[in-house]
Amino acid sequence: MSVEEKICAYKELIADYPDMKMIKKYRPQNYDTVKEMVQGEIERIENLVDILRTDEQDVIYTYNYYCKNIYDNGIIEGKYEYRDVYKTLKEVKDLIKQDIKEDEEKEILSFAIRKRTISSNKNKYEIREEYLVDKDRHLKLVNIYDIESGYLDINMICLNIPTPFKKGDLLISTSDSPFFEGAVLDNKRVPFVLDNLLTWKDNFQELLDKGSDMGGTGYLVSDEGNLYFDNIFDYDSWEYCEGELKENKRILKGVSSLMKEQIGIDLFLQVYEYIKKENELSLNFYTTEGLELAGLTKRDINILELKKEYDEIK
Repeated sequence: MSVEEKICAYKELIADYPDMKMIKKYRPQNYDTVKEMVQGEIERIENLVDILRTDEQDVIYTYNYYCKNIYDNGIIEGKYEYRDVYKTLKEVKDLIKQDIKEDEEKEILSFAIRKRTISSNKNKYEIREEYLVDKDRHLKLVNIYDIESGYLDINMICLNIPTPFKKGDLLISTSDSPFFEGAVLDNKRVPFVLDNLLTWKDNFQELLDKGSDMGGTGYLVSDEGNLYFDNIFDYDSWEYCEGELKENKRILKGVSSLMKEQIGIDLFLQVYEYIKKENELSLNFYTTEGLELAGLTKRDINILELKKEYDEIK
């Protein structure tokens, strides 16, 4: 959601929904009720937007952007560092427009703008705005905060939302929330195999009280077929992966079956090599059920059967 959409949703919440007392006092402000906290969030956003857009002396602006094609896993995007400092927001916005216009190979996904004070004679602050680049190549402001004072309470809330998920489940994350200093997921429908979930932790109530990332850990696979272990955020956005996995994503089916102890490590490793390298490994001594659990599709298995028939004819 854009910042404007968030404010509209917050105002609707205040107007149309019942209030409740805060269970625990968070940082950096204390509120008695949820509606007080939400109103505080509206005021925080609007105040910071005004400050960032006000021309002042003794401040500088910097910016950087995030794009694809740097990290091997193909999901966390490359970060292009600040290249200069500027005196006005207009200078930065004009350069960003030019970056988007000239963007052909980098596939820029998001921008971050900072405004910071450089004089000791005024109140110190460093404001950061985060923008997503939408499919029409327009900027959408999705986040703003003061790095000196941090977020307000609403950003630290961890919700206990019941889920049916178990270790080894093959899931899809549909979240496109910015993370990693403004970087975003390349494809918000990212398949992964669940290893652990925040709500399973023995100290979950403690995490729930003080605020935490609503996420878990799991295994993902790159376009090159490399497995890696990472955090997956916004567990309320997860769904079961019910579609057919394509290309190297088929490996995740085998990871899931291995974690659920439905197949052995030998079958998993051989199918992993088969999928990744598309070589001529012999898989004839495995059952169709086993091959499907390891990640091969019916089409893959049909091809193997045709090859087997051809080899027998020869």
